[in-house]
Amino acid sequence: MTLDDQQVIDSQALVVDVFKGFREELLSVFGNSEHTSKSDGSPVTIYDVKVEEALKARLAESFPNVGFQGEETGASGNADTYWLVDPIDGTSSFVRGLPFSTNMGALVQDGVVVAAVIYDFFHDVLYAAVKGKGAFKDGQPIHINDTRQLGNLFVFSLNRVGFSHVQEALTELGMRALLPVGACGYEYAMLAEGKIDGIVVIRKGRGLYDNAPGVLLCEEAGAVLLPYDDQTGVYRSQFVIGTPLVVDTIEHSGLL
Repeated sequence: MTLDDQQVIDSQALVVDVFKGFREELLSVFGNSEHTSKSDGSPVTIYDVKVEEALKARLAESFPNVGFQGEETGASGNADTYWLVDPIDGTSSFVRGLPFSTNMGALVQDGVVVAAVIYDFFHDVLYAAVKGKGAFKDGQPIHINDTRQLGNLFVFSLNRVGFSHVQEALTELGMRALLPVGACGYEYAMLAEGKIDGIVVIRKGRGLYDNAPGVLLCEEAGAVLLPYDDQTGVYRSQFVIGTPLVVDTIEHSGLL
């Protein structure tokens, strides 16, 4: 099943509605939520599962032919057209009370992300994109900042392992490499609205949930992507995304 344009927009609006509906509850336990650890050591709270299950139920009711794949509860339904969801992106920040967590979702059709939602519930700011229709912040178009030059470029690395190599390479190219505190959705949003200039993701197998919504948002805001693996669409996990200058400089340097 392939959704038409209106169904894409309507399902995206439903995702936004569910995310926003949890804002008050999430803020009430922000920085004060009990958590357990998953097999990889990362934290999970009852609110991760609660948001995910509520969204799964709403989508199943309104869009029964659309599948669901959640970070906490797994995949169900249509495997070709589905919403890929990270109910609380940056749970580590959430349990510490750091204002970087987001709710994230990406609509995937035949391996391609066609819609994205990143909701910064702490600040009540919504980032959204539909493939081919641009990127938006609270309904207003946003764009990367493609006016900065070498010597004034900030690039975030989502790789803690191997960061020293990234830092050394980018410093040689006249860029400042930073290892941010926060969550992926927050960081992709900063690229999309021009606050930073690029993001490096070169750790093999990094979760789809971390990248799928943000990559579409940034591409629709004018960013370009340089892949470092042979994957396509939602399955890409090693790449640089940023302004044309950042990507072109890195690509031609051969340093990453």
